[in-house]
Amino acid sequence: MRIRNIGLPLAFFAFHLIATAQNDTIHLNQEVDSATVKANPWQQASGELLLSPYLSYYQATSFRDDNGNKQDFSNNGKFHNYNPRLYFSLPLRSDKLNLFGSIPYVTNTYEDDFVKNTNQDFGDIELGLRFNITSFGDTYIMGSIIGYIPAYTNDQAPSAGYELFGIEPRLILAGTSRLLGEYNNFHKIEVGVRYFFPQDPLQIRFLISQGYRVTDQFLLLGELDGIFSFSDNSRFFENNLQQVAQYQTIKASFNLGYEFSPALTIYGGLFHDIYNRNSGIGSGFQTFAVIKLD
Repeated sequence: MRIRNIGLPLAFFAFHLIATAQNDTIHLNQEVDSATVKANPWQQASGELLLSPYLSYYQATSFRDDNGNKQDFSNNGKFHNYNPRLYFSLPLRSDKLNLFGSIPYVTNTYEDDFVKNTNQDFGDIELGLRFNITSFGDTYIMGSIIGYIPAYTNDQAPSAGYELFGIEPRLILAGTSRLLGEYNNFHKIEVGVRYFFPQDPLQIRFLISQGYRVTDQFLLLGELDGIFSFSDNSRFFENNLQQVAQYQTIKASFNLGYEFSPALTIYGGLFHDIYNRNSGIGSGFQTFAVIKLD
């Protein structure tokens, strides 16, 4: 199992974000601010650059087995993770084709009554292409192809990931509802299939987002992030969660954003796992900035 971001094999429960959840969240500003002037407000157009520095903290002291039974880690064990990363998105062919990616840095720690192991390293670098497929009304259908490149070696525990190359095709449906207001909200659904070479796991991933602008400055965002990972290796490692390959998890998060200017918005939020099988039960917080440059 990988822990959410940004975004990676089980991209760090806090991550939402990896890059993936982070990528979804930042488009609330684009949908609200730019829907009337861009062909696709979910993409960067010519001359635009989006940067989003991100930080999350995740912790787990218990897990659920394959049957959903909850157990504490042995010897008062605790796994925790800090995950800073930098996400970017820029146009290759205006808003019809975008290049995006994220560069993560991982600090993993497992400690109990007898041991304490800490590992700091880069994680899985994400690099992808996102493109338009079609649109109807205020709804856009897009696709993306994403590659994952391990920027670490598993020579110290807890490891930073599987140390395998991965690829993921993803289908994206995004839009705004006039029933909730004139471009003050968005909804987004992403479904992807991720595979790591030259062996498993194979993962089915989904992200459902709903955002709403409460005032001119304050924004709310709720998300459900799910990963269903399949592998011949069903072993659970409580002291090395990012090596678990056979698991299921769904995480819920809530974020509050404040727009200081059209070019700068800062978000902060909390998350917690709401469904687990053969995985650690995680919770934590995340914060990130959205910086739009023309």
